[in-house]
Amino acid sequence: MIKMDIEDFIYEVKEELICYDEIGEKGAENWEQGFRKWLDSPVKKKNVYGTGDKAKFGIEDESEIFDIADEYLEALETGRINEYWKKFQ
Repeated sequence: MIKMDIEDFIYEVKEELICYDEIGEKGAENWEQGFRKWLDSPVKKKNVYGTGDKAKFGIEDESEIFDIADEYLEALETGRINEYWKKFQ
């Protein structure tokens, strides 16, 4: 398990999202806004360790970053962004 600082995690996911022509920088910014909203929500988060500035996001390996980006692209294409964030972990 890799525990990344939240800001590093956001950066890595956004960098991957920007690579998709369908998403680009604006879409990556939208993902960040959605992620921060999810992070602030009262939903139990199994991959978030700690709170505030010391919070970390746990991933199994770097391929999980790619999976997150792929799932977001699929959610955009199918109009299921709300469901994406409901299932996000």
